[in-house]
Amino acid sequence: MATKQIKEEVPYCAKCDQEMQQILLPKYEYEEEQVLHNVEAYRCNSCGKIFFTESQAKQMKLRSRELKEYTFGFERKVTISGKSLVIGIPHELAEHLHIEQGQTVKVYPMANEGLIIKKC
Repeated sequence: MATKQIKEEVPYCAKCDQEMQQILLPKYEYEEEQVLHNVEAYRCNSCGKIFFTESQAKQMKLRSRELKEYTFGFERKVTISGKSLVIGIPHELAEHLHIEQGQTVKVYPMANEGLIIKKC
């Protein structure tokens, strides 16, 4: 009976005992409501199980921490100016996004969930 040649650097699926292939996940939700893009992982071609090495997990944790540092939100009351509803952009957010007085932005509806505001 021939023995299986095991490669040291490559993870094997705990379920199928098959060599896993390195892949790039286009999107992966590492933490709730925090999606990371282009995440390195390993996948079993037999059962489809996804596996992360310790190095890959540390990278996701670091990327997640960086996202948290740059993700912030503000609550603002909607006011009225003439016939239009108005929401003020907080100074910190305007500074972070490099938005200045007089600059044009485009507002897009996002289903019934809210708005997306993009610089032109």
